[in-house]
Amino acid sequence: MYTLKIKKTLLPLIFVVTLSFMFISGCSNEETENKTENKTENIQQGTQQSELIENVSINLPTMQCEKCKETIETAVRKMDGIRDITVSVKDKFAHIDYEKSKIDVSHIEDAITSAGYDANDKKANPEAYENLKDCCKIPKDRKEKE
Repeated sequence: MYTLKIKKTLLPLIFVVTLSFMFISGCSNEETENKTENKTENIQQGTQQSELIENVSINLPTMQCEKCKETIETAVRKMDGIRDITVSVKDKFAHIDYEKSKIDVSHIEDAITSAGYDANDKKANPEAYENLKDCCKIPKDRKEKE
């Protein structure tokens, strides 16, 4: 009789504990699977994005000063698809990261020439160049100081 009472009490308890364990294990496995799927998805998206990002160096032979640098950076950053731009006044180069699905080098060069500066082999827009501050023009084109 005593054994029967233990079986009646213990059996439901074992059943509840087993079900609880299965539920907890099942949820954590599902969470783990979801996390793994999300990580895989993020890695794939990151890979796709990195495949779309290009880097280009553009020669800026007519750039003269820090104001030129600011003007060029502003003109290029306005464009859709530009990820990053670093302009070196000393080296007269711009290093640009861009999304090749949204923009190409020719359009970047056009933005720079429209701002008044030569970009690689493309010449600056003459009107834009004329509107640059005197310090931004090549020395032979600067107005003489009084």
